[in-house]
Amino acid sequence: LPLHVLINGMPQSFADDFIITHFFNPPRFMKLLEVAKSPNFAADRFAAFCDFADRLLGKGVVPCKDTPGFLANRIGVYWMTAGLTEALRTGITVEEADAVMGKPLGLPKTGMFGLYDLIGIDLMPLIAKAMLATLPKDDAFRALYDLPELVQKMIADGYTGRKGKGGFYRMNKEGGKKTLEAINLKTGEYAPEKKVKLESVDAAKMGMAALFAHPDVGGQYASAVMLKTLHYAASLIPEISDDIYSVDAAMQMGYNWKYGPFAMIDRCATGGMSGTEVVAAAFQKAGLSVPPIIAQSLGKKLYDVMD
Repeated sequence: LPLHVLINGMPQSFADDFIITHFFNPPRFMKLLEVAKSPNFAADRFAAFCDFADRLLGKGVVPCKDTPGFLANRIGVYWMTAGLTEALRTGITVEEADAVMGKPLGLPKTGMFGLYDLIGIDLMPLIAKAMLATLPKDDAFRALYDLPELVQKMIADGYTGRKGKGGFYRMNKEGGKKTLEAINLKTGEYAPEKKVKLESVDAAKMGMAALFAHPDVGGQYASAVMLKTLHYAASLIPEISDDIYSVDAAMQMGYNWKYGPFAMIDRCATGGMSGTEVVAAAFQKAGLSVPPIIAQSLGKKLYDVMD
């Protein structure tokens, strides 16, 4: 809920003393704590609270603005939606998508669909609904989001992920033997999980630019999903944060990314071109605008410019 809704009708003294604390579940294991304060909250008291949460609670405190989804979920939910949408569009298999949308990008080994199963497939539509209720009318998530019929049927049938009968993956125990199966995104039928080998995964050892440029199905999928995600993240500065460090820290601690989106952009450098130049060219080729933070940093590292 937005801060202005939470303090609506409250005495001014209460409103001035209000902080939103967004812990990531489960709080015992997840380090991220996003904090949004009321406009008149005293700076010294806010600093004292952040210090308390850092040293005594052991959290990674990231101050953020009072915007939908704050930082990590604003970008993370978009990324996951783009991953599902692009997989359905291209016909890539669940196993292929997870092979490339994991360690090759510095992302958790669950990959895209393994993460859906871990979080709960039925939870994602609820998060999306809450965000759609408060996002700006022109936000890119509105044009991207759709709840596919396949996912609707999975939820209705109890295939909500690890907490349910299964999800994009399931464990078949028929005949007394356990067999891990993956769903066919076209037919909705399950079959034994296939071990895949993609050249694009090997190419990732040469850098992100090499992965995104690879022509196989993995490279095309990774490029399409991450291009949209990086563009979305860059376009949200300064709406959700005045700096890129907070955004990257939120994605690292909240979604266990090795690199936040802006560090990823810097790592796209190749062939004498900076990461900002590479992604700017990719944005234009895809018919996307070049966000101001990228345009003003062409030829340089984002982290050097922001420093």
